[in-house]
Amino acid sequence: MRIKTIIFFSFACFVVSVSYASDIHENFQNANNLILSEKFREAKKILLKIKESNPGNYQVINNLAYIEAKQGDIDKAIKILRTSISKNKDIDIIYKNLTNLYAFQANILYEEALSIKDTNKNEVILSLANDLDPQLSKSSSTQKNNILDQEKPAQNNMQIDDVENFIYEWASFWQNKNYQEYFNCYDDQYFPKNFKSRNSWMSDRKEKIQNKKNIEIKISNTKVFGFNNNVALISFTQAYNSDSFSDVVKKHTLISLVNNTLKITGEYILK
Repeated sequence: MRIKTIIFFSFACFVVSVSYASDIHENFQNANNLILSEKFREAKKILLKIKESNPGNYQVINNLAYIEAKQGDIDKAIKILRTSISKNKDIDIIYKNLTNLYAFQANILYEEALSIKDTNKNEVILSLANDLDPQLSKSSSTQKNNILDQEKPAQNNMQIDDVENFIYEWASFWQNKNYQEYFNCYDDQYFPKNFKSRNSWMSDRKEKIQNKKNIEIKISNTKVFGFNNNVALISFTQAYNSDSFSDVVKKHTLISLVNNTLKITGEYILK
């Protein structure tokens, strides 16, 4: 009788567990559908409910950050993602979104500084987690052990040292008027928004550099913010001196791994 009772309760627990997991996945998909319909408040309620029993699930966390960003709270979205970076190698989406948020934030500040803010174009591009991890978090102690220090990015194909060295090399090419290598630091598709084409930007840059007898570029205070194995956002102070002009600016530069080569894909100046 006792054996039958144990078997019955074991089977009952299994059925409840399967049903519970099924409900979570269904609720997660319902939340996604609401997000795509821009019904963010309803979606947030569902995701927070799922998060109560699965506090370390990165898909849920990613989509909560997605909601905050789409509602305009970039700082909160960044905070959610930064506190959720773990050792799990399958959370590239977290790093990708974090990098995009930093880049978006830098671009907004840059455009505001130039008074050219266009609210119709300034929409952050983020990735939504489409499915819930079948292996949900099991214990808070495991989750705590998996949380990295907020300042430590993932170390994959692209290394932080590579990113910093790349910026110093870029500055060296500029300083030495090595046009070919300087332009090679940029992605083939890159040119600033105020130019009609890459060729027109390159011609303008080359002319301005050629007109200077001496150029000195000093890079300091480098710090890598957004980071994954393919994209990084680095901030630094740039001191420029020439025979006719000098200034000091803070820059945010987006660097991407293109065909296994580091390339600049975005530049933002913060005066």
